[in-house]
Amino acid sequence: MRMTLRTLRALIASALLLCGLPALAVEVTWSDTVTVDAQNAGWGRLARLPDGRWLAVTTHYPGRDTTTLQLSVSNDNARTWKPLSRVSEPHRKLDNGELFVLPDGRVLLGMRSLIDGKSYRLNVYASEDQGRSWSFLSTITRNETPAGRKDRGVWEPVFTLLDDGTLSVVYADETRADEQPSYNQVVSQQLSKDGGRTWSPAATIAHQPGGGLLRPGMPVMTHRPGGGYLMVLETCGEDPQCPVSYKTSPDGRTWAEGLGTPLADQRCGPHVMATSSGTLFVTSCYNEVSWSQDKGTTWHTVTPPAWPLGFKHSWPAVVEFGPGQIGVINVVDGTVKIRFGTYRTP
Repeated sequence: MRMTLRTLRALIASALLLCGLPALAVEVTWSDTVTVDAQNAGWGRLARLPDGRWLAVTTHYPGRDTTTLQLSVSNDNARTWKPLSRVSEPHRKLDNGELFVLPDGRVLLGMRSLIDGKSYRLNVYASEDQGRSWSFLSTITRNETPAGRKDRGVWEPVFTLLDDGTLSVVYADETRADEQPSYNQVVSQQLSKDGGRTWSPAATIAHQPGGGLLRPGMPVMTHRPGGGYLMVLETCGEDPQCPVSYKTSPDGRTWAEGLGTPLADQRCGPHVMATSSGTLFVTSCYNEVSWSQDKGTTWHTVTPPAWPLGFKHSWPAVVEFGPGQIGVINVVDGTVKIRFGTYRTP
């Protein structure tokens, strides 16, 4: 049987851990920084288009009762950017833009859309021309009767394509707060068999056992190297910096009870990504970067971080741009930027 390089690395790391020795380190060297959107922008997320270009979504804040999503495109592996299109809904605040490219090349744009205290929706738009134009596709879930409450919303949708072709979306969900027992916030998941046109009923996949004031949320899923899935989430309520934990699933649908395993050096708004080489990277509003080479069982902190900002609601995300190349997209002083880095595995 031929042994792959990834398998060999995993065996070496496992042997070192069994011997009580630390796993060999992943080294990251941070380099250049580019600006994606400088126009009073926030919340940046990226996706690689079928033709190899990169698409970015950011949030714009024109004022009053509307916020919009700006789409920008890069032809040179994310080094320079230009505006491409925009999505807006009259008198509604759009944010938490999430891009996903389906196997057939269609691009999905998920978002939260709200009127404060009146209407909360997670909407999906689709593009058949790689982001130049968008059409409404579906509403994943909604709350149209929040009774004036600003804490009965749905937030931060993130897509993952499961191994059987099912499209998953996970999100923060406040709509169970009026139940008995009451769950201040939970992580919910819905599934689509038709590329996001229709969605299954919501399933709760992370909650405070027995109910209470804890607020698990801001979930992000990725494929776990070697099979299965890993999800990171924050839990607010007791600690204002919202500790981060992770959960694993064999199939992306079946999740253990509870809030998961704590992840050190990460706080608030986590984001996780698995590289093509099998290394997992996590970042968060603590603005540290962590890596794992054993499918997320153990984590180590990169020194120095990509963005030495300390704890700040900058909503970073980590992205792979090529073999051995990653970047962290972040909100810095009202602009959305990327800092690139190269990583080397032992």
